[in-house]
Amino acid sequence: MPQWIEIKSSDPALPQLAKDYGVNPFAVEDCLNRDQRPKLDDYQSHQFLVWFMYSKNKVYELQFLIFPDKVIMVPFDAPPEGANWKDYLKIPAEPKDVWHLLYYVLDKMTDITWQEVRILLSKVDEIEQAIFKKDVDPNELIKLKKKLHRFDYSFGHLASVIEQLQDLIQPTNELKWKFRDLHDHCERIYESVALYRSHIASAIEMLWGLESNRTNRQIKKLTLVASIAVPLTFWSSFWGMNFHAIPFEKPELFWFAIAMMVLSVAVTSWLLVRKGYWD
Repeated sequence: MPQWIEIKSSDPALPQLAKDYGVNPFAVEDCLNRDQRPKLDDYQSHQFLVWFMYSKNKVYELQFLIFPDKVIMVPFDAPPEGANWKDYLKIPAEPKDVWHLLYYVLDKMTDITWQEVRILLSKVDEIEQAIFKKDVDPNELIKLKKKLHRFDYSFGHLASVIEQLQDLIQPTNELKWKFRDLHDHCERIYESVALYRSHIASAIEMLWGLESNRTNRQIKKLTLVASIAVPLTFWSSFWGMNFHAIPFEKPELFWFAIAMMVLSVAVTSWLLVRKGYWD
């Protein structure tokens, strides 16, 4: 029965543990440094695997040292829930061999990632609908875009790592189809992230387009009000400069002035309507 060992990368006992099991120095260095890419390195006596999982709004980078009789997990962080990763992932007590154990762990992490990613992607759909209701904060879109770019870096090569793993161990019987299914799940996550990343880009363009259109409508309203006010401004200036006072010397001139102003506003409004500016 394969052995499961957990030790954090920050644990001072890690170098000695690696020395006791003959871990390659390059693998030890990768265990101590974050921001790796998903990969599988073969050191003959053991393999080094970097895997990623997304849960509780956080991307977890996880390292595995794979021996014929044991799997050593070297995480940077504690699990989203519980005291250790073995309990969090509910690893079975008696797996058949190391590769069945590794498949179970990777498949469990991939399922968790997919469930969490689906929730995140549903937010993209909600934002696309909210754009038309003026309820969208542009900063939220930018944050989602950055997060999906991070997903692309973290999960974009998981499927290729599974292919390398299949070429290495040449699984047979049910294990062959299990790894094939795991490969398909990783592809689905990557393709979904890529699709919604393009949705985010389109949503950002749509948001700025709608904001620009709303701004143009406001400017149009102000322009229409200003256009109507122009005749009134002209006549008030004209009467004010050329006559002593309103109602002028004769009441007939007062009503004539009022009629001219009303007529000017009416003609201006009619022209604006005819040209379609009020639509």
